[in-house]
Amino acid sequence: MNPRRVHQLMLQRFPVFDAVDLEWENMHDGKSPRHQELAEMLVRYIKAPEVLVEVHRKLGVFLPVAEAVTFIGSHIGEGQIRVADRQFTSFVVIALSGVAAGWRTADAH
Repeated sequence: MNPRRVHQLMLQRFPVFDAVDLEWENMHDGKSPRHQELAEMLVRYIKAPEVLVEVHRKLGVFLPVAEAVTFIGSHIGEGQIRVADRQFTSFVVIALSGVAAGWRTADAH
């Protein structure tokens, strides 16, 4: 899946969220990404084996979760990173500051 398609899907299907309502966790220690914590958060919220990841409109991918952790970690701080399963029922967002939060819709399995 190319970055343009990922961007289109995120625009169409990634929900608007209120950051105040989410529980945020630090995914960067100031020197490097916290890969273990990021991996745990992804599997806690997203049960799918592959995820869509968008860093910005020209940088988006569809990857297995294990690869997504490394990809996300290498791009923390470049933009608000949005992560979703292909059905858009489970979500994680990583803010520019490196904090992350996740949630699922009511119809997530």
